[in-house]
Amino acid sequence: MWVIFDNISAAILGGTLLIIMISVQQRIMEINLEQITNYMVKRQANDLVSWMEEDLLRLGENVDFNNEVPFTNPIQNTATGITESFTFFRDSIDADGQVIRIYIRYDLNPKGYRVIRGDSIPVYQLVRSVKIGESGSWEVSGRSPALISYFRIDLLDRDAKPLPDPAGNPELVQNTRVRVTLVPPYETSRSQVLQRVYYGSTLLIPRDRDNESMTNL
Repeated sequence: MWVIFDNISAAILGGTLLIIMISVQQRIMEINLEQITNYMVKRQANDLVSWMEEDLLRLGENVDFNNEVPFTNPIQNTATGITESFTFFRDSIDADGQVIRIYIRYDLNPKGYRVIRGDSIPVYQLVRSVKIGESGSWEVSGRSPALISYFRIDLLDRDAKPLPDPAGNPELVQNTRVRVTLVPPYETSRSQVLQRVYYGSTLLIPRDRDNESMTNL
């Protein structure tokens, strides 16, 4: 009889230890997944920010602002507050002194939804297109991950206030402000570390002055 009880006790103890080991292993896997997710979304955010800053810091480069406006008004979605499209240009001068106009366009395309903490959030992909010269054709030259939940570009006056019609008042434009939010590519049920990555930057337009930037990551 005691042998039977011993066997039952051993089986219960062994089962309990197995459950504990499985739970610990699952938690370790979730922690590793969280770390990988954090690394991925931060790296993707840094890559996106790098080429956007490089573009926007050269907005209007070599362009006479007194004669031309090197940007269009950002197309804003009034319901969501996001920027759906923005086009701008700069001039490049080659070794022979020829001026080459380079147009850049950002388009924000819907890419479905992500579920974060039970909330369904629309996500987008930012597509960068380039056109060389007036007669050139638009060519896609870059894409962000399809993890953007918020994207906004504003053109600001000297008091850092958004202008409602910047293309109609180019003399008032001093800076571009860009704000981006990315969500992680996936999450675990116990994810506590990272839900979103936020980026905001105000970039001076190089109008007869050196490029400067003030960035918050």
